[in-house]
Amino acid sequence: MKFGLKKQGITLIVISSLYGIGAVASTIPGLGIESIRFINSVKKQLQIIMPKDKYVLDAESPLYEPIMHNVIRTSYLADAISTIDSFNAAEKDKFTPLYTDFTNAWYTERWQPVIDQKQNIDFYDIATDMIRFDQAIASEFQSYGYVNTGTQWIFHKNGISEIFSRDLRENAIKQQSVWDQDEYEDLIESTGPGLTGITVKQSPGTKLVNNKVWFLNQQIDSIKYAISIQSLQNPFVNKNLRVEDVADYVTINDLYHPNFTRGLTMAQLSFIFMLSAVVVSPTCLGFGIWKYKKWEKSEKVESAGE
Repeated sequence: MKFGLKKQGITLIVISSLYGIGAVASTIPGLGIESIRFINSVKKQLQIIMPKDKYVLDAESPLYEPIMHNVIRTSYLADAISTIDSFNAAEKDKFTPLYTDFTNAWYTERWQPVIDQKQNIDFYDIATDMIRFDQAIASEFQSYGYVNTGTQWIFHKNGISEIFSRDLRENAIKQQSVWDQDEYEDLIESTGPGLTGITVKQSPGTKLVNNKVWFLNQQIDSIKYAISIQSLQNPFVNKNLRVEDVADYVTINDLYHPNFTRGLTMAQLSFIFMLSAVVVSPTCLGFGIWKYKKWEKSEKVESAGE
């Protein structure tokens, strides 16, 4: 009986600890995990399209600043603007100026010091910075949950209300939807690539996979254009680059298809699990300690009697 008390006490203490740890651990997945998987698939394609040290913009080229200020800056803006549903007037009017200001500030802070110092610029570094740029926009204007763990999201400002938001679920459905790529691109109206970069005049907005496939392929065309303008000058450090060496176009099958609604449901369930742990863990812990103390007391009584 006495041993039973000890065993029960230890068991309850262990269970309470594991329940609490499990509740916290369960909050880690969420929208952010789906985003990480998607981003990793994009990074994999970037390593194919523009591997490190292959397409390095020559700081001594007369096209160095025009490419950075015209082509690269507008690529950042096209990346952002293309995620806006221009067929939704309210969304277009709200986000176009916000994204434009955010893009200009980001580009200036990230690349102007590099340009001023006349440093060679690797297109791979630009591409990976654009991933961080996309994450920053998602966090700033969509939801913090898209680019952070569920645990961080729960404890972030307005995190809990976002997790149970109907609007966010609708946004998640829109973001994860995958169309036929040709149908998606039929609704995009843009100019470029060229010396003035890419300008998006119309877009159906983010169906995340479709949008990123379109943008990555725009980057492939931009590289081809930069190599082909031999009448001016090959702007890359490697003067032997050929259009034929540029990677093939990306398809929707090359990227991970995130399931944000699944991530959102997991975040909701894990939050409820965590709330239950607030009650269950202390109760089990307290009862376990009481059982263990009762066993210790009986041991002392028995020892005193001997």
